Amino acid sequence: MKKLVSHVCILLIALLCAASSAIACTDFRLTAKDGTVFIARSMEFAEDLQSNLRTSTRGRQFTTVAPNNKPGLAWKAKYGYLYLDSFNQDFTLDGMNEAGLSFEALYLPGEAEYQVVPLGSEAKGLPYLNIGDWILSNFQTAEEVRNALPSIFVFAQPLLSMGNIVFPLHFSVFDASGNGIVVEYIKGKLTIYNQIGVMTNSPTYDWQVTNLRNYLNLSPYAPNPVVAGNFVFVATGQGAGMVGLPGDVSPPSRFVKMSFMLKTSSVAATASDALNLVQHIINNVDIPAGISRAVSNGKESTETTQWVVFKDLSHKMFYYRTYHDMTIRSVSFSKLDFSDNAVRLKMPIAVTSPYQIDMSDQFIKAKAAQVAKQ
Repeated sequence: MKKLVSHVCILLIALLCAASSAIACTDFRLTAKDGTVFIARSMEFAEDLQSNLRTSTRGRQFTTVAPNNKPGLAWKAKYGYLYLDSFNQDFTLDGMNEAGLSFEALYLPGEAEYQVVPLGSEAKGLPYLNIGDWILSNFQTAEEVRNALPSIFVFAQPLLSMGNIVFPLHFSVFDASGNGIVVEYIKGKLTIYNQIGVMTNSPTYDWQVTNLRNYLNLSPYAPNPVVAGNFVFVATGQGAGMVGLPGDVSPPSRFVKMSFMLKTSSVAATASDALNLVQHIINNVDIPAGISRAVSNGKESTETTQWVVFKDLSHKMFYYRTYHDMTIRSVSFSKLDFSDNAVRLKMPIAVTSPYQIDMSDQFIKAKAAQVAKQ
């Protein structure tokens, strides 16, 4: 076991050294015509995250340790929630609470720098890996989170079990009404942005939004024919209005691509339609093994889309799929017990099942074709 932990630590450190290409995530919001709010999020990493899906109950007591080993922020959970961890470490990478509040932590290499806890304010200090727990257990809306964040100090607490690693992260929060915020800690200062409904990785969120101005020419419609002298130039095919849409998997390109697709895709009518649509949209940034690689200290790594989650904030449904099994699995909040005395649960999300379903014996006898009389 110690050898395994040591191996993971070495890989993580190597990945952090090549951080710009080692970890990629994509997150977006989609609202159906009937008002259903969906959040879709992909998680890319170059080492198996070994993620578990866990429950956290109402009434759970949280205590943290601030710098200098002084007591940090402590609280009692108001809401139960469902969340995903990594490397069997009990902190929230992604989750949703029973009020329909959604939280996602995404990588922000080269940019994220957490706060310093002032002397005498240790009781307001929150380790950055606990921010998801704090948000999901305490709040119902994105506006509540926005108002509460300035009252605490989110600091970098090294993860001792993984070689004192500090992950540079930023955070996305959406509520059941569709309102959302992006939370970033840049040069030790808290910055909160209004959501346009998409988030990826570096650079900072304001840069990503400004960069969209370079792609205002994109259109779902094919351009009209152009006459030049005796020649008429017609677009080479349907979709020519999207020439210039980025196709690589870098964070800025994924941000542009998701923004364009959300703006132009047909509106889903219902929750089930929305679940179908978010899958089609996020498939456009799926990363298969081998196409995104990093080399550090002579070692090569390749990131993959390890898992994807789809959260129906309106109906409290949590859906997920994994790299080795694209089957959508669901968890209904109505079937979970978040009461104060309930037992906390967890299950690994990695499932091995057939890649295909044999339909060979599903044929039925076809009627003879009718030939139309002339």
